[in-house]
Order: sequence, then C-alpha cells, then structure tokens
Amino acid sequence: MRVKRLVLALAGGALLAVGFAAPSQAGLTIICEGTASDVTIPGDLVVRADTSCELTNVTITGTATVRANANLLLEDSVVEGALRVNANGFASLDNSEAKDVTRLNGAFGVYSEDSSHALNVVATDSEFFYSLGSSYERNVNSTNVETFLESSRVGRNVNSEGGLLTDVYDSVIEGGISVAGTELGSVVCFSEVDGDASFSGNSGLLQIGEQGAVGDCGFNVFGAGLSVTGNTADATISGNVIRGDLICADNSPAPVVSDNRVRGEEQCETASAASLSTKSSAAAARSASSVKADVLESISERVAEGEEAAEEAGPAFE
Repeated sequence: MRVKRLVLALAGGALLAVGFAAPSQAGLTIICEGTASDVTIPGDLVVRADTSCELTNVTITGTATVRANANLLLEDSVVEGALRVNANGFASLDNSEAKDVTRLNGAFGVYSEDSSHALNVVATDSEFFYSLGSSYERNVNSTNVETFLESSRVGRNVNSEGGLLTDVYDSVIEGGISVAGTELGSVVCFSEVDGDASFSGNSGLLQIGEQGAVGDCGFNVFGAGLSVTGNTADATISGNVIRGDLICADNSPAPVVSDNRVRGEEQCETASAASLSTKSSAAAARSASSVKADVLESISERVAEGEEAAEEAGPAFE
C-alpha cells in the first residue's frame, strides 16, 4: 500500500520506446502507462494525458514528465533527471529520490513521503505540495500553492507566496523562511529555522509557537531574526526561542506575543490575548484544518485512482 503514513494519518497497457533495447542506451523517450518494477529506464519518461504509471524499484535516467490529468506513482524509485508535473497532473513519491529539479506547473499536486530531493522544488499555480518525512538539499519555492512541510528537512530556504496557507510542523529549515500573502495564513509548530524568518501580508490565522487557536502546536527555535509585518491575520507568537531580533510592525490586529526568549532586540507592537477575536481565530483554525484534511483525502483518493488505472492498463514490459 502506497502512502502508508498518510493512510494512518487519515484513521500499460504497454511501455513504448523508440529503439528501447539495452539499459545502457541513452536519449530515449519512454511513454509509460501501466505498472513496472525492478528495471532501469534509459532515458526520459512521459506519462501521457489521462493515464497512470506505477513504478516500483525503477530508475529513470532522464526526465520524468507527468502530463495533464495523469498520475505517476513512484515507490523505492529514482528519477535522475527533472520531475515535471503539468496541468492537473499528480506525482506521488514514496521512499524515492528526485535528483534534479522538481517542478509543478498548474499541477494537481505532488506528495512526497520519506523521499529526497537533491535540487530545488519549484511549485507554481498548483493545488498543493505536501511533504511528509522528506528531505530537500536546496530550496522549496511555492507561488499560489498550498504548502505543507511535516517532519521534513530543507537544506536551504522555504519561500511561499500566495495560496491558501503554508504549514510547517516538526521540521528543520537550515536556511530561512518567507511566507507572504496567504489567504488562510500560516502555522509553524515544533520546528527549527536557522536563518531569518519573515511573515508578511498574510490573512486568516498566523500562529508561531505554542499558544493559539491551533491546539497541537509547540515552540520553535529561530536561529536568526523573526519578522512579522503587515499581516491582517489573528496572530500569536508564543514560547519560541529567537536568537536574533523580533520585529512586529503594521499588523492589524497587533499580534499577541508571550513567553518568547529573544536574544536580540524586541521591537514589537503587541496586543493582549483578550483583544483577539476568539470567534474569528477559531473559525480560521477550523478553515486551515479543514483545508489540510481535504488535501490529505484528495491525495489518498488520487493515489487509489492512479493505482487502479495502472493495474487495469497492465504490465508495462510485456
């Protein structure tokens, strides 16, 4: 069963190639529909529109492209070139490796569980990017994408602009984080950010640390400064370790700030907890929680649909 941890959290036909003869041969484009395992694909792989490709213990030596409405399901597999997911396409990586850029362009989404990404993740105008227990050697950049990092590690920076929300839970970001212009806000819990952290222009709910409308949340460690500016979200900043400066300015309402250990300067316009609208904060928390639950359910459904379609298409190497 794929997406094993996701399931717990929720409690072709033929393969066509021109000149496909030997694993050492390069420069091929393989059209994949169906299932395959324990092989090396010597070149690029394309999942055609409206089809599904399920690969287990497979190495793709070139680029993997998922076209419109298609599904690529990878388990114990390696993509040595770029992974590209196009309009309403979906890719699931389970204990797999992407050794080049992972790019989402108008995609349904990418789900990465216990997997590694050697180069940047670039997600644009897509439904979601969801990471569970995965690692990223470089940056995670998203524009107009729901972004979830859970029990993950990012070697450089996380940059998120627009979209519904950005959640970081039990994760390590070795660079900085910037979250701007999200509709439902951002929640950061039990995480470490080694570089500068910036949250600006967000609406809905902004919770950084242990106290707030989201109950299952704890303190964070920020290795540099934390800046919270120009937000219209109900915001709380509580119980964190901040080794740089804490800056809060031009927020409406002002954030509730409490019990942080700030080693730099603290220049923060703050409000009392009583000044926040409990009703609006709770509604924002419910909205964020509902969005996350909906994404998890849609991932599970898309994986199941992809598996069924690939099985129906038959073995790829007959």
